[in-house]
Amino acid sequence: MAKRRYGILGGTFDPIHIGHLIAAQASKESLSLDRVLFLPAAHPPHKRSDSVTPYAARRDMVNLAIQGNPSFEISDLEAQRPDPSYTVRTLKDLRRDYPPDRFELFLLIGADSLLEFGTWRDPEIIFSEITVAVFARPGYDVSTAPKIFRDKAHWVPMPLIDISSTEIRERVRSNRSIRYLVPKEVEEYIAQNGLYRTTAATTGGG
Repeated sequence: MAKRRYGILGGTFDPIHIGHLIAAQASKESLSLDRVLFLPAAHPPHKRSDSVTPYAARRDMVNLAIQGNPSFEISDLEAQRPDPSYTVRTLKDLRRDYPPDRFELFLLIGADSLLEFGTWRDPEIIFSEITVAVFARPGYDVSTAPKIFRDKAHWVPMPLIDISSTEIRERVRSNRSIRYLVPKEVEEYIAQNGLYRTTAATTGGG
């Protein structure tokens, strides 16, 4: 029986936006994925805990964003651990639910993450354990990424979408519209819950 192919799209998702969804869909089509798992980081290791919106709110926004797409689902795996959300540890845990004899996993990352891959915990182990698929992001030159990672990466073609979570949070704080940058349901959730109106979550990931 052929293995099922799953893409893993992790991130802070503070908030999730249209760029994330386009990247997920492009990866699904390019890699012939059966499913894309959205994996919100519970304790992002590169960010201060007081600068990130609470996990429950970020998870809710991901759920709202992906509803209606049967190929997308969310995983609460990282919320089950109190330690920082290191990818190498998460992959080990994922293999319990998605064993290699039945599933082929792909780690979906943006070009910005590839450029910083050397700062991740055990990056060489990650590349040895999973296929790393990279999609372009405006303003990031992947040719400057370490050759050892660049040569092993699988490249996902997709439109260049210049949207970041940082920009969305700044627009909310400045009372500017975020229409069309996030799904309508996420826009409404942000407004109803008063998210990003203060400076509390200003340095989360894109």
